[in-house]
Amino acid sequence: MVAISLTDALVYGSNIAWIVLIVFIFAYNQRLQIFLSLRSVNKSLVKIESWNKEAKDKFFLLLKERGASDALLKTEANAMVNTFVIEPVNMDPKGIISKIDNVVHNYEEFFKAKIRKMLPAVNEVDLYNLSDVAEASLVLNEIYKQIRHYYLSAKKYHDYYSLVLLQMQMPMIMEVAEAYYGAIPALSKGTSIGDAVGPLVITQLAGGAEFKPIVKETVVAESTVEERKAILIKAKGPGGTVGRPGEAIKKAVESYNINYIITVDAGLKLEGENSGQTIEGYGVAIGGPGTDKFFVEESATARKIPMYVVIIKMSEKEAIGEMTDAVRRASLDAINKVKMIVRERTSKDDVVLIAGIGNTMGIS
Repeated sequence: MVAISLTDALVYGSNIAWIVLIVFIFAYNQRLQIFLSLRSVNKSLVKIESWNKEAKDKFFLLLKERGASDALLKTEANAMVNTFVIEPVNMDPKGIISKIDNVVHNYEEFFKAKIRKMLPAVNEVDLYNLSDVAEASLVLNEIYKQIRHYYLSAKKYHDYYSLVLLQMQMPMIMEVAEAYYGAIPALSKGTSIGDAVGPLVITQLAGGAEFKPIVKETVVAESTVEERKAILIKAKGPGGTVGRPGEAIKKAVESYNINYIITVDAGLKLEGENSGQTIEGYGVAIGGPGTDKFFVEESATARKIPMYVVIIKMSEKEAIGEMTDAVRRASLDAINKVKMIVRERTSKDDVVLIAGIGNTMGIS
């Protein structure tokens, strides 16, 4: 019998262990990766589920505090946070803008009609603000349902590649979900949010000028900016609404002899950019489905009106959350940029249309 030293035995045992480990990894590598990926995604999913529940509970509580019955909360309020929109058919692009515009406006009225049914005596400000809370809750609910679907599908079919792709996207999805969850307190209180910086600029430019209705949920005022006549447009406040800026600008262009159009809006910052940075450009700064932007571009192009833009950069979380000091201070810089554009690119006999785009929550 050949004697084996303790050192040789340990080395031999270590080699065997490594061989077994390597064989195990090759044999069960994908299953192990699936397990780890499922665990990672599930951790994020649990957090989104918690945010979703808290957002819906807050929305239901706001309605109940204003007199909504438990029966209506179970039916109408629950329907609001579970609704969806189907885009119009676009195989034939002719007339697609009016189709989208009709769907969007009907969608907005759906929320308001549900709230009026639950709260017949609701005032206009609460109506708009509660609609915004409902939309934020709806987005969170949709994110949760979609992620849960992909998670359970990947788990059911052991779809490793879809699971890895979902895991890679989760940090960005979590950032969006957290932004909407973080926006609920500001939307509930009706305080001004980051996206209100455009209307804030218009209010400051207007000074004491009186705003009058021009189209639904949108107001206009006549003032003077840098010795030029200025037509100022924004959504009606202080309730949370973006108004109908496209229709308003189109109507103003038809009613006044407009020579220049300037739109002021919040814009998502890129990674590495500072919040509150203001930049100027050319075109139309209006987000959304594109219908408002279309109305402005069509009106301006027909009359060859130059279109300038001032953007205030911020993150998505800052845009839908309570307005930060950095963004509020940036409104002053945006005003200076608007004045510079008016001063340098227009004549004293020109009429300049300046529109503040965004949700006017908290801005009168």
